[in-house]
Amino acid sequence: MHRCVRSASVFFTVFAAAASLSAQAPTRPLSLPEDRRLGAAAVQLEHCREWLFRLAGAEFAGRGTGQPGYQLAADYVAAHFTGLGLLARGEHGTCFQPVPWTRTEVIAETTYVALEQDGKEVLRVPATALAGNVTSDVEASGGAVLLVLRPEPPKAAGEGEGDAKERGRRNMPEFVGLDQLDLAGKVVFATLVLPADADGKPQGQALARFAARRALQGSGAAVVLFVGEAPSAVGLRGRSGVAARGGNRAAAGRNRSPLDAAFGGEHFAALLAAAGVAAADLHQAPLCTDLPQRAKVMVHVRETAAPAMNVFAVLPGSDPKLRDEYVVLGSHLDHLGTGADAWYPGADDDASGTTGVMAVARMFATNAVRPRRSVLFVCFSGEESGLIGSAWFTKNSPIPLSSIVAELQMDMIGRDEEEAQDGPRRVNRGESAEQNRNSLHLVGTQKLSPALHALCLAKNTTAGFELEYDMEDMFLRSDHANFAAQGVPIAFFFTGLHRDYHQPTDTPDKIHYEKLLRVATYVYDLAFELANQDARPTIDPELWAKFRKQNRGVPEQPAAPLGS
Repeated sequence: MHRCVRSASVFFTVFAAAASLSAQAPTRPLSLPEDRRLGAAAVQLEHCREWLFRLAGAEFAGRGTGQPGYQLAADYVAAHFTGLGLLARGEHGTCFQPVPWTRTEVIAETTYVALEQDGKEVLRVPATALAGNVTSDVEASGGAVLLVLRPEPPKAAGEGEGDAKERGRRNMPEFVGLDQLDLAGKVVFATLVLPADADGKPQGQALARFAARRALQGSGAAVVLFVGEAPSAVGLRGRSGVAARGGNRAAAGRNRSPLDAAFGGEHFAALLAAAGVAAADLHQAPLCTDLPQRAKVMVHVRETAAPAMNVFAVLPGSDPKLRDEYVVLGSHLDHLGTGADAWYPGADDDASGTTGVMAVARMFATNAVRPRRSVLFVCFSGEESGLIGSAWFTKNSPIPLSSIVAELQMDMIGRDEEEAQDGPRRVNRGESAEQNRNSLHLVGTQKLSPALHALCLAKNTTAGFELEYDMEDMFLRSDHANFAAQGVPIAFFFTGLHRDYHQPTDTPDKIHYEKLLRVATYVYDLAFELANQDARPTIDPELWAKFRKQNRGVPEQPAAPLGS
């Protein structure tokens, strides 16, 4: 995770009135310096809604790096940059810096699961009826076995006993008798018998399946397939990730994992018939039934290049002596894309930040006065995969890292922080969105450059946010971290986690557009100041020494100049 007005005074009046009427985020007119005021007035709330609804819409399908929706989103942002007259300095005169990325595609024609008896095929499950994940070719055959798995609740244990991994193992469902089975060389069809919830759907299916697959590791089975009543309509999905450069087989191997596939519907019914088990009797069926047929599993894949690129453009500075220095404004364009059963809009994460970059780009491009230094706008790919795009950018930077005055990152700037789930842990306990209407996290500014931190505080006297510093544990979780690791002063702007974080419910109708625009205007004002100042922020030597001790792979000398 914008709008235009003809005069600054009208813009500020509309800005304040809209915010007070919506009560979404308290605000006040931003009395920016005269040299940048018209640029701020060029973006209105309607622009922000238009851009963000497009970015988080079905057309871009969650902007998953390597997926078709990401390419469409990259084209959209690139067109925005060039439409503003910004300079495209990427590959072949485009706004793109390609990031090596591959996608594993299933070859449907030669992918199937079959049962054979007396030399004849009696059941075939085509690729279109399979669901799951595949990373490499699989060819397996052997005797067929049906496992009917009934998970037992985990053994009771003190909640605080042991470390997190031990507690996680204790909370896993258990399967009695699996260690007594001889499954070596067999093709295993596993079905889970689970209690139903109020809607009649199986309870805890994902966790039980994970626990079963884990329990079957080391069994020697040729392959394990999960089967059930529900038909599988989403197909097999291949891996999408960083390409193994230079034919590095070890690197490619790390991206491979065992076949994770399932099928159901009429093919499951046919499998049960072959095993002589009635669906109604599954709850009392034996743990293991040998089928009279042999099974064959054939999965073939091919790797192709996939769309992954950083999108960037430049506003040249006006000062011949300073235009080769840059203020970098960033967001990540990608999100989680399309999963097995849903697509993830990523409205706040990070269509909001990308909208912020688009807004600030419009402010700079339409402002009558150009700043002295240049401004580089960049939307990174692969952030959700481990900050891949920004790592590639900093290692293959189109500009010298030493020329970057600061990197200002906007990631999730469109919501109000509230109690949320962050992986297995609950965070912001007891906080409500209403309590955080005017809060903004300023992350990382105190780690490297006191001068940049002080400037952020000075500019906030105009922006009027209640700045918070309690989310430093998020420092390594967005793209600014790769710039900081090279000794570039950074500031990360973040409005906090919420209940829709990394959920399909992170939708554009929940964004607080007034707050988003206030953050973007604050960052614009700050970036303009950085681009105009005589001196640039330096790195504090003591802070740099401490940072190097706490982070591996950090160079001895920072890219930015050291202060005295």
